[in-house]
Amino acid sequence: MENWEVAAALERIAGLLSIKGENQYKSRAYSMASRQINRLACPLKQLAVEGRLQEIPGVGDALEKKIEELISTGNCRFLTELESEVPPQLLALYEIPGVGLKTAHKLYAGLELRSLRELEQAAREGRLQSIPGLGSNLRENILAFFEQRPRYAETFHRGIALPLARQWVRRLQELPGVVCCRASGALRRGTETVTEALLVAGIEESRRSAFKEALAEVVPGELREEAAGGSSRSPFSAVSFRTPSGLPVHLLQVPEECLAIALLWSTGSSYHWEQLVSAARQKGLVLSACGLQEQDGGKELPVDREEEIYRELELPFIPPELRENPQVIELGRQGKLPDLLELSQIRGDLHLHSNWSDGFSSIPELAAGAAARGYSYLAITDHSPSLQIAGGLSIRRLKEQIAEIRKFNRSGSSPCYLFPGMEVDILEDGSLDLPDELLYELELVVASVHSNFRLSRQEMTGRICRAMAHPAVHIIGHPTGRLLGSRGGYQVDLDQVITRAAATGTALEI
Repeated sequence: MENWEVAAALERIAGLLSIKGENQYKSRAYSMASRQINRLACPLKQLAVEGRLQEIPGVGDALEKKIEELISTGNCRFLTELESEVPPQLLALYEIPGVGLKTAHKLYAGLELRSLRELEQAAREGRLQSIPGLGSNLRENILAFFEQRPRYAETFHRGIALPLARQWVRRLQELPGVVCCRASGALRRGTETVTEALLVAGIEESRRSAFKEALAEVVPGELREEAAGGSSRSPFSAVSFRTPSGLPVHLLQVPEECLAIALLWSTGSSYHWEQLVSAARQKGLVLSACGLQEQDGGKELPVDREEEIYRELELPFIPPELRENPQVIELGRQGKLPDLLELSQIRGDLHLHSNWSDGFSSIPELAAGAAARGYSYLAITDHSPSLQIAGGLSIRRLKEQIAEIRKFNRSGSSPCYLFPGMEVDILEDGSLDLPDELLYELELVVASVHSNFRLSRQEMTGRICRAMAHPAVHIIGHPTGRLLGSRGGYQVDLDQVITRAAATGTALEI
């Protein structure tokens, strides 16, 4: 496991312990260890091999054993036991404004919660009043939370879920009988957030028993078997489990000869699949999770790759990332499929935080990471003074950072040029959180809204447009104010913002 995965597992333990009502010092010990691990510059595996885990502040004998277990097995028995007592979805309690460690436990114990749905029902029915010590605004905050988070499923950012899915693909690929294992579903389509990692594994029929036994050995916690394929005739089967860092994994097991059709079916989207089924029907074919065959019980057409299925339907191959678009099949027929951006085409990153504010890496470490990716440039854009909660830089520290970045550039130690920049707060009236003389000294300015989210649509639009009018501003950061999976965006007229951005030559972050 990588450092961040171990840190996520420990933070998960801390949250569940607090909800359960365990000693707060115990919970804080896990949370502190998680933060310290996230700040480490070297791999935990190296510290474990060298017997130096207890050099991490807050890590004693008990925590050391759990970290070693996570590193060596990818599992943590203590976490699995906790999740059997406290439903993991209740960790979302901490996303509700005003809910901290004590309030989370009061809600869990006072309402005997087993799901988020039960919490919403209790809030709507006025049952929170029966729990002593709750804040007067809590009911309003809970209901607002559910309005912004209509589903009861946890969501995971792609940047977290994809590396975890790839690790499990590699692990499963090594099991007996596995011909090929691939990530599928929303992850393969490139959606910003997912509720699970969907994996597809092609299994040799003669080694299926050996595969199931080996799978039970590597999966953390309970392994749940499920139906799959959408048909009683489907040759697919599925199991589900949860990683220690909290990501649900859904593994579709298919005969090796069905891998292509299973990958196409499971990738989706559901609308895209329906369009392919319709296209097959027009060609006198039947497309289902069981395969591709001629109508009226005709012969089955063997397919080894997704591309062959599209070819049989007289369609160009449509990359998974485009399958969210309901018009994509028609675009394909017209030869108008867009080219996809490749990672190799990305030349740099213009919005980064270092350990000068709320980032984890030093400026030289960021430059080294950028160089390793083949980048030509990087902008260091730590927070401005008003955002103290995120370590916003004072005027003095900003000047020191600018000097350090310029010294680094002069040293020639990296092929990657560093722009001295800053993510400057857009204040409520649209002014910027830095004096002009400093704004003009920076080589790149990202202007962002970090406060007063409840302005009217007209006020917020005017606020952002006034910031774009400043000639020192190059980019508007996160212009919708949305936090994927936890917070909806603020009210803003994006059409007007885009028009103003075009007029001022200001880039909008996406």
